[in-house]
Amino acid sequence: MAQVGPEQHGRSGPQPAPGALRNEPQQERSRERVRRVLAVADELLASEGPAALSTTRVAEAAGTSVGSLYRYFPDKEAIVEALAVQYWGELEDLVAGVAEADEAEPFDDPMAAVLGTLAAGFRARPGFLALWFGGLRTEQVRDATRPVRVLVGRSVERILAVHWPQAEPGERATVTRMVVLAGDALLREAFRLDPDGDATVLTESEQMLGAYIEARLGDSVNRN
Repeated sequence: MAQVGPEQHGRSGPQPAPGALRNEPQQERSRERVRRVLAVADELLASEGPAALSTTRVAEAAGTSVGSLYRYFPDKEAIVEALAVQYWGELEDLVAGVAEADEAEPFDDPMAAVLGTLAAGFRARPGFLALWFGGLRTEQVRDATRPVRVLVGRSVERILAVHWPQAEPGERATVTRMVVLAGDALLREAFRLDPDGDATVLTESEQMLGAYIEARLGDSVNRN
């Protein structure tokens, strides 16, 4: 399964998600406190699962008071929302990295590269898996992450433009939308079945998405 390594593209370490914060930290010390809270929440999700996440537990593990935590995160849901935006920002960076690499030197199988990179990104983020598949993914969290997930679609559309430049832009946009919707569902199923991603589902997903794209857009101009 082709992929761009998670270490090659993406943010280095936990980053605050400003849109989910009650107050924006103005000083570096405050920004560091927010980063520390998110890092601790990520560690708790990864090591103990969603049930371990509470404002009291996060504050204690972060070495801060609950009152200080409430200044930026009014409740557990705000922490979850900030983490979800952070995770998807990192995953969006990975897919943007695939698009950049593909524009420089087109992949033989671009959908395998995208799915492989996302699967590797999922595996490298056990906290994300616990959040996204562990009952914390509310409608509010989905709404908060939607703008970032739209950017994932734009990177996919860049990849389609490399391989199918002859396609009408509107048609590419439609195919992109369907690929992103189907890919999201397939990845969720793969990681529901296996924390490492079910190999059969992932392999068949590459075949299915590739076949759909070629059925709609024709042969890739970069096919060997």
